[in-house]
Amino acid sequence: MSKIDITCAGPIEGTFSIDLSKGPGVYEFRGARGTGKTTCISSIDWLAGHRVDVTLHDGAVSGKVEGFGVVAPIGGRKRRKGDFDLDTIDAEKFSLGDILDPQGKTPEVRDATRIKAIASLSEVKADPKLYYDLTGGQVQFDAMGIAPTDDPVTLATRVKAAFDKQAREKQLTAEAEAQHAVPLEHVPDGLDLSQSSDLDQLCRERDEARDEFQRLKSARESGLAKEAEIVSARERLQTVESAYHGPTVAEATKAQDAIVLKGKQATARLTELEREIEKARATVEACKQEYTAARATCEAAKSHEAAIEELRAVASQPAEYPTEEQIASIGEAVEANTVAYSQGMRIHDAKQNQSRAKAHRKAEQEALRAAEEARNKAARVFDLLAQSLKTVHLRIQLVDGNPRLFVQHPKRGRTAFDSVNGLSDGERVDYTLRELLPHIESPGLLPIPQRVWQDLQPSDRAALHALAVEKGLYLFGAQVSEGELRVVHLGNESLTENPADVRLA
Repeated sequence: MSKIDITCAGPIEGTFSIDLSKGPGVYEFRGARGTGKTTCISSIDWLAGHRVDVTLHDGAVSGKVEGFGVVAPIGGRKRRKGDFDLDTIDAEKFSLGDILDPQGKTPEVRDATRIKAIASLSEVKADPKLYYDLTGGQVQFDAMGIAPTDDPVTLATRVKAAFDKQAREKQLTAEAEAQHAVPLEHVPDGLDLSQSSDLDQLCRERDEARDEFQRLKSARESGLAKEAEIVSARERLQTVESAYHGPTVAEATKAQDAIVLKGKQATARLTELEREIEKARATVEACKQEYTAARATCEAAKSHEAAIEELRAVASQPAEYPTEEQIASIGEAVEANTVAYSQGMRIHDAKQNQSRAKAHRKAEQEALRAAEEARNKAARVFDLLAQSLKTVHLRIQLVDGNPRLFVQHPKRGRTAFDSVNGLSDGERVDYTLRELLPHIESPGLLPIPQRVWQDLQPSDRAALHALAVEKGLYLFGAQVSEGELRVVHLGNESLTENPADVRLA
């Protein structure tokens, strides 16, 4: 079959036939605005199996597009029937127009659609294994919690977002660690960190000084009490000595001995002097009484002298105790050691703070490295996607965090696919077709959006026609011209219209 019939589609009333008997090449739809050029392009996309918007002609009950073994109903719920005889881009969601002329207000949005279209048209499936090496393995990939998807671009976007999130979290961690480190790195004014901060040693020295201070203080208090006791003993000695008027022990003893002798003599005389017995007895009794008194006096004298000796012994002892200068000196040592301990604690705390600050700084650097690594991995995601797409002419690179399409232009070098200073419309068509040709067998069918086609230079159209003939492709374009809807094969000179009759929209 060498034609395509479009019946009751859009502004087309009845059937419009597209004669393809001239073979591969460019077939251009021409006609005034509203005659159905865009409808023809969309109908061919619809015939090839792409999901495009083709409406019924006003008042028509049914419509269809038929050609190359396929009947594709327009409107209603009837399904497309038949197997397409030509090769085409095998994707329902995307067509050539999604690469050449996607919807979107910014180049970033349009390039995102193009990349998804390229992935779909290249039949590349979303494969998490593509990112296992980047994440460290399947376990690490699964741990990132990336939602599964069949869209490789969406998967890449989610992987990149996960790495971006890691980078942000690590950056926040680094900033928090830095904030923790700053106050810990401050050393109080006048604090010499080179001095001892051995708190155990400083604590021992302080406690030893305190113990020595208490020992000397207690010794002084005991000495002062002893001294007061000696003074009291001396005072009592003087009082006792001055208050006693009796005989000495020797005198009392001598008197006692004399009385004993006198008693003996009296007893002897008693036996001799019977006559004086009563007198002797009286004398003996008197002697006994005197002896008792003398003995009491002797005992009192002994007690007195014993007390005197005891008081003399106490009074003769020296009072030994620390001097106030010694107490003051050890007090200064206690104060110095206490100050040293306090300073040691400050130094110890400062050094610990510095140690903690170093740990925070280390954690900060590790977090920064992890954040940088995550950013680098995020930047590599779309490189891996581009490698999986196996594109030859189109390259995916991140620009300000957005995936963009570039080509290596033979004259301008790296050139943005969608940019004011990027590729021309003709170059975009050329690069796109050359990229997709390996995926399309001859003969193949590719409709080109009208806006793209009509902005091409005549030389670009001629070059595309030559490429289509060479590769066995049926390319379809459209541009505004005067007259009714018609189709022209660019290689058929007899059908080529006067350029003056063609107006670009």
